[in-house]
Amino acid sequence: MYVERKKILATLAIVAVLSSLTVPMRAAFPGANGKIVFESDRDGDGEIYVMNSDGSGVTQLTNNIAWDWHPVWSPDGSKIAFVSDRDGNAEIYVMTATGSAVTRLTNNVADDNHPAWSPDGTKIAFRSDRDGNDEIYVMSATGSGVTRLTNDPSYDGWPAWSPDGSEIAFNSYRDGDMEIYVMNADGSSVTQLTNNADYDECPNWSPDGSKIAFDSDRSGNLEIYVMNADGSSVTQLTNNPVDAFWGPAWSPDGTKIAFNGWSGSDEEIYVMNADGSVQTDLTNNPADEWHPDWQPVDLTPPVVSDVARNPQQPQPADAVTVTATVTDVGFGLKTVTLRYSTDGGATWTDVAMTVSTGSTYTGTIPAKPEGTIVQFKVKAEDKGGNTVESAVASYTSKTLIFGLEPLMFYAMIGGLAAVIVIVVVLVVMRGRKPKAPPVAPAYAPPPTGFCPTCGTPIPPGIVFCPKCGRRIQ
Repeated sequence: MYVERKKILATLAIVAVLSSLTVPMRAAFPGANGKIVFESDRDGDGEIYVMNSDGSGVTQLTNNIAWDWHPVWSPDGSKIAFVSDRDGNAEIYVMTATGSAVTRLTNNVADDNHPAWSPDGTKIAFRSDRDGNDEIYVMSATGSGVTRLTNDPSYDGWPAWSPDGSEIAFNSYRDGDMEIYVMNADGSSVTQLTNNADYDECPNWSPDGSKIAFDSDRSGNLEIYVMNADGSSVTQLTNNPVDAFWGPAWSPDGTKIAFNGWSGSDEEIYVMNADGSVQTDLTNNPADEWHPDWQPVDLTPPVVSDVARNPQQPQPADAVTVTATVTDVGFGLKTVTLRYSTDGGATWTDVAMTVSTGSTYTGTIPAKPEGTIVQFKVKAEDKGGNTVESAVASYTSKTLIFGLEPLMFYAMIGGLAAVIVIVVVLVVMRGRKPKAPPVAPAYAPPPTGFCPTCGTPIPPGIVFCPKCGRRIQ
């Protein structure tokens, strides 16, 4: 099938035949630009390879006598879905980014092709003729729950999921020639985006979902075009009257587009700026390379903030609840872990934290004996493998009396007792009436004589006796 494609592209003939050939439909998922996965027959049959975004570091991932093709990265860049006939017919498989853990997802006597991941990584759309003609289906990322999305007697295939997960673009012959359509992710509300007598294929969403790149022969030769997501403002990006360019794949940062190109003797993988400038051959190999797809990479670590504990001063019988606000602007959080140590950080015990509300995560440290110094921190890891840890905080498990440490409590009690004694003394003293001091007798001049009658001393100047009343003078 690949030899046939080479001949067709070499002669630029019989466009209708192109519709029977398999071309992967993908959407670029936002992120930094990682490796480019592609297919090549450089070892004699179709195998899956990866390379750096500049074409260096080519690494073979699959190695068997069957054909492996149509590789597409998962949204978090950790897995690759692909098609293989290693079991006798075209089925969809998945493997890790390094080529390990190959798992078969479909198992049907019909051909299953064109895998396309959903943006959340939980589903894969694909094309299959299991019901008699080519339709678009969706299944879980593990291969279960296969559901048919389209139902038209003409050819439907090559799904491409929008970055927000709400729509799927695809190709169809339902109007008599190959056009690009879009439908809701559940298969409803099919809308035609292109409408001309030429061949339009390979829709590929930009990472922000605002544009769709595709290839078309409307200029007389297969070239790369871009349009708004509603089908408006179609712009031609490549213009090569000799070579054929097809199968665009946006870079995760939206600045570049990888694509297939027929160089006159073999298929190569090229890359250009998103405006069509600076077209560069990445593979430059005498063998054929097809179907580039760009790995999204998450380089932004999560953010951990507002780490708090309750109670603030734990006692030996208290388990401690730790809360933290954890956010991630990349591929999403993978794990949030509470780590604590009771030996000065020599060893750490991990406790999985769970979402309590919104972006708030909660974990619990078990009760610790009297005097135990507990250090703790919160670690977050996102789906891109980025990790971050909060600053280390600590507390000491102590017995409290009415919320106070014993020494402080007893010191306070002692101080309070002293104050009470002083107050009591003052009150008692204030309530006791003081004895009046003796009054000194009034001064009396010495007597000058005595009353002749009663003998009472008579002071000078007194005429009558103060006792008997006798007149003295």
